[in-house]
Amino acid sequence: MEGMHERRDMTPLALFWDQSLVWGLVFWETLQKLAIPFTLLTGKDIAEGRLAHYRVLVVPGGWASHKMKALGKQGREEIDRFILRGGSYLGFCGGAGLALSSPPSLSLVPLERMPLSERLPSASGGVLVQGDSDHPAWRGLPEQLPLSIWWPSQFSGALTASVRPLATYAATGEDFMVADLPVSDLTLAAEEGGSTPWDALEAAYGINLKPERLLGHPAIIEATRGRGRLILSYPHMETPEDRWGHALLRNVLTYLDDKASDALLPLPAPPPAPGNASPSLPGRGSMESLMRARDAADDLIRFGERHLLWTWRRPWLLHWKRGIRGLEYGTLAVTLKALVEMGGRIANEAGAFDPWREEADRIERNILEFCRLARRLLIEEKLAGLTGTVSKLGSVNKVVDGLRQQLFGGSMSHGGLSGELFNAIDTLLLQVLRFLPGNIRMKH
Repeated sequence: MEGMHERRDMTPLALFWDQSLVWGLVFWETLQKLAIPFTLLTGKDIAEGRLAHYRVLVVPGGWASHKMKALGKQGREEIDRFILRGGSYLGFCGGAGLALSSPPSLSLVPLERMPLSERLPSASGGVLVQGDSDHPAWRGLPEQLPLSIWWPSQFSGALTASVRPLATYAATGEDFMVADLPVSDLTLAAEEGGSTPWDALEAAYGINLKPERLLGHPAIIEATRGRGRLILSYPHMETPEDRWGHALLRNVLTYLDDKASDALLPLPAPPPAPGNASPSLPGRGSMESLMRARDAADDLIRFGERHLLWTWRRPWLLHWKRGIRGLEYGTLAVTLKALVEMGGRIANEAGAFDPWREEADRIERNILEFCRLARRLLIEEKLAGLTGTVSKLGSVNKVVDGLRQQLFGGSMSHGGLSGELFNAIDTLLLQVLRFLPGNIRMKH
């Protein structure tokens, strides 16, 4: 079936696609690697009732506000009905936050996002989590597991009979960072007779940096709602090449599927094809436009590397200097590269009809304009940083503020020209993934 990756002994899960971007691609690749069957669903598919054909809904990372918009009122109500009647929900990072009670969210769990002033807001890399060894998710696994986090929020609120922790943060890993500071390097300096000047660093950075703010706090929680249940995780179990994370992910999905199968009536079978059952194929002209857009994004990444603004931390993830929007720049480069690589596999070389042409040309024009403005912004931010602290969201000067508004809008979640680009790329990637059964490796 189109969009389905089947194995007879497993029940297909629904993977919510909209506004996940790199996190959606990473999850798609990991599920392929683990041979876990799934179907990609959009907010529109969910609003139309297609979630009723599944037992488990998986929501990858990404901004909750954008996912809320993609779902619409009907889609949001369908998810709640799905859980109340016995369905399972698995959310990661932004997908976890989507289920909480802090707006914008679905308010499925009576916990909130911890306020920015209280949490560790800029943590990334490896962590060690202490799991509940009596829980089925930890079957066959050590009590402490190395996992990865990528700038998570934190849970806030009282744990109750309906909400319990499955894992807490126990320690930081070797590649753990706060902002752009490698914690292991600072710790080593302290062990060799120096000191770790956290108070001075926090004063200079203007944010919380001490790793202790994370340790001991819930990393993964389980909640019940109606006949259903939710597991919300800030660690990304799906992180590529994360062996322990993948083992935990398989256990969690098996557990949630078992619980849903006990609560739900027999599923309607077979599940219907998603709304876009026959995706249109790009033509040669579209692919040429997208390749030029990809090349422009790659040139921008090399520009930032030359100016020591970022490096590749993982094949699909940049490590950037504090104060700039590194996540958005890296996301554009990675998603465009994936779109070109996968789109090239299904391109219609022979036919004259090219249904992607208008959108591909628009993406090329927008990315060229984006890269032109981004170069100006990055230089201005670099210069401003020489004379003071540059905050990603705070006002810097008239030029920087104006360029940021054009490129990213005025909030933490992406807007402006980057938002237009991500919406367009997101739509075309979905068409490709629903047509293409093969695996794709995330690489730069």
